[in-house]
Amino acid sequence: MIFIKEHLKKIIGVIVVLVGITGIIVINYLYEESQSAIAESNELELVDLTTTTSEEGKKSIFIDIKGAVKKPGVYETDENSKVIDAITLAGGLKSNADTSNINLSQHLKDEMVIYIFTENELKKSEEKIACDTTCKTEVIEVNNCTEKTSSINNEKDDKLININTASKEELMSLSGIGEAKADAIIAYRNEKQFATIEDIMEVSGIGESVFATIKDSITV
Repeated sequence: MIFIKEHLKKIIGVIVVLVGITGIIVINYLYEESQSAIAESNELELVDLTTTTSEEGKKSIFIDIKGAVKKPGVYETDENSKVIDAITLAGGLKSNADTSNINLSQHLKDEMVIYIFTENELKKSEEKIACDTTCKTEVIEVNNCTEKTSSINNEKDDKLININTASKEELMSLSGIGEAKADAIIAYRNEKQFATIEDIMEVSGIGESVFATIKDSITV
């Protein structure tokens, strides 16, 4: 007891020093843990931000797919999609579909219209389809794949059908003109020649909708 009383102050001093050292060690440990947690949190936020930016960077577009697909209609996709992806969105191809005239790997564009031909539609076309693996499929019609180039336009001008002189077979090559309408056109012109292409609407069975389809393919 006497020893303790004589060295009490020293013992207390040592205890104070040890407590102080222990406190410093604990504070440093807690500080390092908190900094590590903050760094991990910032890293997670950065990853989330990068992911969000990447997803937001994909522009949504709308395409209209028609013809020989199981579910034709308008679909929303992104600008990185291709024609084959549009076909998948539309439920896939019908058994009679023929895609030999279009480029399935072409990237889609907003407001693009894609028409998938059937095998019979391609076989019945007397003119060679103006499409190949580089065809621009923004607009594809039943009788041709419109590609706005001067060569195609010039070829089209050279092949206008004169409704006053065309044969029955030539008339039937026009979209919407079958055998009955071709006979009606020939019967009409045998009595009265067509003065203008609009006169063809006087023929029974040929109204404004049919005329709108063939007006760019006929002449007098």
